[in-house]
Amino acid sequence: MPKTFDRAPELPKMRRRIGRDTTELLITTLALLGTAGLVGVMIRASVFDISSQDEYDFIKYFFIASTMVLWLVVVRLELTAKKKAEQLYDTQMKEYELMRTKWLEIATMKLERDAQYSIDSSAMVAPQKSAKIVEIKSEPVEKDEDTKNEKEN
Repeated sequence: MPKTFDRAPELPKMRRRIGRDTTELLITTLALLGTAGLVGVMIRASVFDISSQDEYDFIKYFFIASTMVLWLVVVRLELTAKKKAEQLYDTQMKEYELMRTKWLEIATMKLERDAQYSIDSSAMVAPQKSAKIVEIKSEPVEKDEDTKNEKEN
């Protein structure tokens, strides 16, 4: 939005969502790591040294639960960011309407002032009609030069 009223304000742009913050980045990273850990446990990767079936079931269900919770938090943060973006757009739209109204009022006052100034200035310089006779003075012509010119022709 412009800080001056010399041009019309610009219409705000609707964004899909506001920018990501550190919390969203951290939660998304943890959700991705949890998903990778779950896949590693499910394929019984050699990174996880699991000896008994009870231990395997506990780790598997822990990764499933924590990964689901983290992805639900990611979705919740995404929806919150979208809602905040919509609220920001509504606020910017209200400000735009106020700025546009003020700009139109100022532009109208400027046009009225310019029109009034042009009317006032034309009234101040009224044309004056004069009935004076203007004489055109000519310089006297020398007779010697005229006679020389006539003889040569």
